[in-house]
Amino acid sequence: MLISIAGSQGSGKSTVLKELSNAGHNIVERKTARSIITEWGVTLDAINQDPDLKMAFQMELVDRKFKDEMEYAFADELYFTERTFADLFTYALISFGQYNQYDDWIDTYYKTCKDACNNYTRVYYLQAKFSHNIENDGVRSINEHYSRMVDITMLDVTKAMVPASQLIIDNCTDIDERVEGVLKRIEHL
Repeated sequence: MLISIAGSQGSGKSTVLKELSNAGHNIVERKTARSIITEWGVTLDAINQDPDLKMAFQMELVDRKFKDEMEYAFADELYFTERTFADLFTYALISFGQYNQYDDWIDTYYKTCKDACNNYTRVYYLQAKFSHNIENDGVRSINEHYSRMVDITMLDVTKAMVPASQLIIDNCTDIDERVEGVLKRIEHL
């Protein structure tokens, strides 16, 4: 069984996963975007400035995430992973959605991401709270307004891609309560 901890940048996904790991739960370890950037020998700015490279990057993210998670989706044990394919689609939509020449690619990417969301037993979506500073890690935007837009869009996309029966939306602000909420909701799985 595979549960995704989803949400926009700065929503606390990594912190929740770290706490779940500390509590002895299985975590699918991965930092895909960073590893691709390193392997390809490019910067995030270079990717963002080249639409063809950015599309290749988005597809590589989906391919790697799908391969990394496939074995856990059908396991008897419970595993947690960071992000969903809805998260990945949201960032691609924000990047390409304003350009009509990418409509077909966006539609195809949407279908790919939506189909891949079927691998999740549950999606635990952490709504972002923007009263804190977002860590500047060289991959994500630290702009509070951008982050709010991403969170609103990502939640909408997640609701469209993940069946309501599999989606849990958490809007509490306390990280301990978030971890406790995840643990309470998985007890009966």
